[in-house]
Parts: sequence; C-alpha cells; structure tokens
Amino acid sequence: MLLIAFSFFRDSYSQSQPQSISIGTGTGLIKGRLTKPPDNSPLEGVILILSSAVTQNQYGAETGRNGEYVIENIQPGKYNLKAEYAGFKSTGKKNITVSAGDTLTIDLILDDESYTTEEIDIVGERFRQAQNDMRTSVLNLSPKTTRVIPGVGEDVLRSLQTLPGVSAPNDFSSQLIVRGSGPDQNLIIMDNIEIFNPYRLYGVFSMFNPETLEDINLITGGFPSKYGDRLSAVLDVSNSEGSKQKYFTGQTNINISNANIVFSGKLPFGKIPGSWIFSTRRSYYDLILGPFAKKSGLIDESASFPSFEDIQGKVTLGPFKNHKFILNGIYSKDGVNIIPGESKELEDSISVRDQSSNDVLGFAWHYAPNTKFLTKTTFSWYRNKGDAQFGGELLDPVLDREIYTPEVRDSLRALGLFLGIGFKSQYTFRKYAIQNNTIFLSKNHKTEIGGGIDILKTDLSFTLELDDRLQAIVQNNPNFSAISSGTLDGKNYYRANLYAQDRIKISDKLYTQAGLRFDYFAINKKAYLSPRFNLSYAIDKVTTIRAGTGVYYQSPGYEKLIDAQVFYDLSEEKAGRLEAERSIHYVLGLERWFSSGIFARFETYYKQFSNLIVQERLTGYRYEFYPYDPNNTDPTYLRNPDNWYRSSEKLPYDSLTATPVNGAKGKAYGFEIFLEKKAINPNTKLSGWVSYSLSFANRNRDGINTPFRYDQRHSLNVVANYKLLSWLELGARFNYSSNFPVTLPLGIRPRIMGDSLAVLPILNIVQFDFDFGDKTNRFASNKLVYHRLDIRATAYTKFWGVNWGFYLDVINVYNRQNVIGYDFYIDENLKVKTKTIGQFPILPTLGITARF
Repeated sequence: MLLIAFSFFRDSYSQSQPQSISIGTGTGLIKGRLTKPPDNSPLEGVILILSSAVTQNQYGAETGRNGEYVIENIQPGKYNLKAEYAGFKSTGKKNITVSAGDTLTIDLILDDESYTTEEIDIVGERFRQAQNDMRTSVLNLSPKTTRVIPGVGEDVLRSLQTLPGVSAPNDFSSQLIVRGSGPDQNLIIMDNIEIFNPYRLYGVFSMFNPETLEDINLITGGFPSKYGDRLSAVLDVSNSEGSKQKYFTGQTNINISNANIVFSGKLPFGKIPGSWIFSTRRSYYDLILGPFAKKSGLIDESASFPSFEDIQGKVTLGPFKNHKFILNGIYSKDGVNIIPGESKELEDSISVRDQSSNDVLGFAWHYAPNTKFLTKTTFSWYRNKGDAQFGGELLDPVLDREIYTPEVRDSLRALGLFLGIGFKSQYTFRKYAIQNNTIFLSKNHKTEIGGGIDILKTDLSFTLELDDRLQAIVQNNPNFSAISSGTLDGKNYYRANLYAQDRIKISDKLYTQAGLRFDYFAINKKAYLSPRFNLSYAIDKVTTIRAGTGVYYQSPGYEKLIDAQVFYDLSEEKAGRLEAERSIHYVLGLERWFSSGIFARFETYYKQFSNLIVQERLTGYRYEFYPYDPNNTDPTYLRNPDNWYRSSEKLPYDSLTATPVNGAKGKAYGFEIFLEKKAINPNTKLSGWVSYSLSFANRNRDGINTPFRYDQRHSLNVVANYKLLSWLELGARFNYSSNFPVTLPLGIRPRIMGDSLAVLPILNIVQFDFDFGDKTNRFASNKLVYHRLDIRATAYTKFWGVNWGFYLDVINVYNRQNVIGYDFYIDENLKVKTKTIGQFPILPTLGITARF
C-alpha cells in the first residue's frame, strides 16, 4: 500500500503541475541556483534582493533546499541582484535588463571569507562559526547529521547528547544535562518560542522533528543577552520552510517504533510568494505491543500501551516588499492507560492512566527594508496540559520481590506487606507571549535590541495518598522529596524583559560584545539586571580565541517543575519571599582548523551558582528505638519487639517540606576537547567526531558539600560515519562515561509509625527500613561506569522516481547492562542486598526512508 501511495502522489503531481513557471502579462522572471565551493553544493535559505537601478521597485526571494530561487512578475527595467548569507561574502549581478516576457537564468556562487595558504585551504560552510561570532560554547548539528547518528533514534535531543559537556539522566530520557546543571536550567526555544516540555512519550523522544528542522544550536555556557530566565544553557532550533520550487514534495521515515511523514511545497496562490510544510508523526507501540500484552494477560483488555502523535505545520508568506509573515503550529498528544491483568507475573498491582498534550501556535513578522536593518516580532500561544492517575498496591520495598509469586498475594496482604498508594494530578500551563528582536548593522557595529512579555496561567491540582506504612518509609528515605496535596487554581503571573547588546569591531582580529539584560518576574515581584561580555580574537585565519562571562537569573515557576522533578508550593506568600536563582559563567576557548575538514576546540569553564531553590528543611521530633543489647546482631533477637526500648524523649530529625527557600549554592567546572572531521563534499569517506569532557559539579547546603545529582566526572564520545560504497554508509557511536552519584544504605533501622515500633501483624515481628545515614552520606557513592556501542548501516537506492533509504540501527551491540539505579532489599539475615536496575538492552531497529 505504501508503494502504491508513493506512485499515486508522483503520478498525480506530474499530471497536475505545470512543466514551466508562468510569467505574468507584461512582466519578466529571473530564476537560478546558488551554490558554494568546492563541490557546488546548494545553499538553502539565502536571501536575494532584486532592486531597480532607477525606480523604487524591489523584489525578494529565498533559496529552497536545492539552492534554487525564482523571482516572478518583475516589471520591465534595469535591476541589480544581490545575495547575502551569514558567514559568506555577498555576491550578485548588476545592470540586469528585464523585458516583458523574459525568463532569465542567473546562477550565483557564494564564497566564504576563506583564504589559502601553502598548508591549509579552509572551505567555507554553513555550520562554520565565523571568527567575529563571539558566542562561546556553541555546538551546531545539521539536521541531516541527527538522522544518521547510531543509537539516537533520529532524535534531536539524543543527538546533542553525543557532544562535549552534554549527557542524559539515563537511556530512557531525552533530557539534557549540560555542564553540571539540571534539565530545568536549560532554555529551549523553537522558532523564537519558548517551550517548557519538549518531550514525547514521557521523555523518551523529543518534540522536534528532524525531517523539518533547518538549524540546531546549543549554547552550553556564556550565552548572550537575548536569552534569559535560565541558568545554564540554551537550545535554539529553527524549523525549515517548505519547498519554493514545487507545489508538492514529500518524504517519509518508517521504522518499527514510529512513522514520520512530511509534505511541503510553494503556495498555490499565483503571485503571492511563500511556502508551506506539514508533518505528522505517530508511534505504534500500542498497535504492536498492546495486543500481545493483552493476549498474554499482562494488561487488561481496556488498557493501552504508551503512544504519541503530533502534527506540525508552517506557512510562510513572502518575502515581498521587504516583509515576511510566518504562521506555525504544533498539536501533540501523549497517552497511556495500563491496568494490570490477573495473569501477570509481578506481585505489585499498579494502574496508570496519563493523558497529556503539548500545543504551540505562533505568528511572526519579519521586516528588512535594507541589508543593514532587520526586525522580527513573534506572537505566540503555548499550552501544556495533563491528567494523570496512579494507584494500587506496592509490595513493601524492603522485601525481595523475586522470591514471591502472585499466588501468595493474599497472604502477603494479610500480613500487611502490601502498601497502598494513590496519586491524581491535573495541570494546565498556558503562555501568551510577544517578543521583538531588532538588529542594526553599521561599519564596525552590530547592535541588537529587543524585549518581550510572557503571560503565564497555571491551573494545578493534585492529591497524594499514602498509607501510614508507606508514609513511614518515605520519611526515612532521603532520596524522596516532599510533596503534599493541594489545588492551585488560576494562578497568573508574567515575565518581562528588555535587552541590548553591541558587537564592536576593534580591529580585523579583535571583536567584543557587551550586553545588558533586564528581567522582571511578577511571581516574586522582583527585577534583575544581567551584564554579559564576550570577545573573540583571531590569532590567524584558522585559529580563534573566544571568552565570555555573564550573570544569569532564573525565576521560580511551576512551568519548570516538570524538568526539575521536585515539587514546590509557589503560592503568592511563599513565592514572594524568594529571590531568583543566580549563576555566573566564565568561559575560555581555543579553536583551530587543521585542514579544510578537520576542526579542533578546547574549552574550559567555571559556573558559580547561588540562591538555588530547594525544599525547606525543618527540624522534627520523634521517638527512636534501640535494642537492649546493641551488640547482639542475631536476626531472631532483632525481630523480637520485646528486645527494643523507646528513647525517653523525642529526638530531632530533618524533615523536608514543599515550601521553597533559597537554601543552596554550588559550582560546576571543567574542560572539554572536541575534534571533528567534517564531510565537506559528497565524496567524503569518513566523517565524525571525538569529544572528551572532564567535569566537577557540587552543591552546598547547610555548610555541607555534596556532589550534584548529575555530577559526571568523565565522558568520552566517538561518532563515526563511513561511506563504504556510493550506496552504503556505516556508522558507529561509542560512549564511555562515569556514572552519576547515588545514596546507598549504610544498614537497617527499625521502622517507626507515629510514636510506636512497626510490628507485622500475626507474625509479631519488627519491620525494618534502610538506614541511609545523615546528610554526609547523600550522593557519597557512584553507580557503575557506563559504556555502550551503537551501530547503523544505511543502503540508498532510487526507483519509481523515489529516493529510498533502508537502515538497520542497533543500540547496545554487546548488550552491556548499564545501571540506572539499584533495587535494595533486606534478606532473611537482616542484611542489605542490592540488585541492579538496567537501562537499554541490545535493541535493533529496522527502518525505511523515502523522499519524493
């Protein structure tokens, strides 16, 4: 059916579309193609301006994916054509005479600001950072690269995790851990619209469609003043516009987990320039694994497996008369409904129902009356909503669940070894925003000013019900954060910002940029100023030093809780007492091109954090229980409740609450090495990169230094792609990393419920919990080291007028059991035992891509 559909689209298109571009009566047309040396590869997104040499007539166009452009309905006269693109020398042609009925073909070549020495010939390319670009820590991936990196599932966020200073919490998450900071401290922007929750399937995939992206930039430190309200990093992505040469084009990517279809074309409105692009994705775990799980009795007939679907679209009008208008939108939905069946093998009986959506609508107006001025204004609406329920019975977590079978469930329940839990939440985050960015260019200055306002509306309600025994376990475990039941209806607040930054050319080698940002956060009714400074110095044409420093603030807000995975009560009184979190960045880097395709960079950084928001820690009081004979470790003796006595008075202990306080500080520092071999033309055999990061990250609370939960000392990534034959590419990715810190139990302690010792009914024996020690034991150990090899093979061919790709991608080739966490239990001898919880096993994927 798929092949028939491809043929139908191809045949219908060829029959319905004109074979040549029509020319309006009394007007002319200019078309052509823009390429870059040395391989004459096409350049997409180049702006062309056709200006009359006599009148005020002016026309605009933009190259498509094949580097082609068309300027239609040109009034007769004499014109000058100019093409400009960042990082390249402007080019064009003067004194072009256009007569009525003319069709002129003008092809142009854009050269970058390169030069040739006896040793090195630097080839300009789109993703090369110009020497006068002072942004430090810029990592740029082409969308094409994200589609071929092995083991990342063609996912943008997972692709970024192969770069220096970037990692993930675990295999199941696409969240970004950047230079010792948490995922909630990253600003994520798509088409100038801030996105709060850019994930699908609860973090397994990201919302970004690699088939529709145009540009992917990650700034891991020292970012400029145009970005704010985050402490650590910025991910700024742009979606492509549709084809401007054809009325209809399409492509699809289908593998065993999901399908991705993209259609695009130019606008069918005659004289109106512009384009459209639409895409849709859907996972089908629910269609493939769901029936199997139901037939096996693992889940109930009314249950469903996790799934997601989304629709994305972008319509562009222009450019015409120096204006361009862009309308884009995203509709997405995630869902899961799991009800355990009677024949499942696990003892726990937990049902999960979760429905969420993530929707975006944006309208942008771009105005460029000349090549020295550009202003962009974006209006946007964003909504993230969810409805979740989680509940049932858990086997007491101190028991070894593998020795029990479902047949003994009733007996375990009678003994009080099943613990009840119930959780319900409903949330809706809405954001209405307007943002303007304006750029002025002069001889030695590039000045940018801007500002915006975001109105946020939050509705949040939740309930958490734990039986007394489970509540006692939570209170004794420092790995649990505090959460309480509550409802926050209609909480509205806004953020406002203004910024200015100016790049100054001091000399041909030295550039500086000073910036200042003003933020006002209505949630805590406070304003902040953030100075920033960057510089770049070109030692020679192939060697650049960059440095940057700045102050960064992050406001408290419910929209950040999803990534932080910690709950705070941000009611008006409590939020008003908070300061915004603060960080200072210091970054220094050196980069050099060793040949036309080999690039290296060394960068070191230091981040200082203050006013970090944490849950308030209060001193509570409770009775403690001690054995009469502390030297007797016999299990029979310790299980007898008559052998324990209660302290004469209540003793202090730490208790966390959901009240937020500015109670911590910290730092992150390290260095990174990045060596890349670029594919500079279609004949390049080997491309890829090697990156190494050494980092340290810690937090200080109450005068005690502890490792940050995402502290990762070493990380090595090797990514390679080799063109074995003209139609066959092989790829590999290897990652070797230190793992994250973990808090291990030091022993056991008797469970306390209220003011009494917890005793199992019928058996009349003492229950125990894990003893995790005091605050000095928090994150004092590390999980086992992580390493994984992924491979990919892709074969390309063309038939029926369609370009095909068939690929095999294998995650974790040698089936390494990497550690996501540990399952602790207490054995019959009252000793703490540990079982490893693994991450992705070996996981092969077959897929097909088609472009038509």
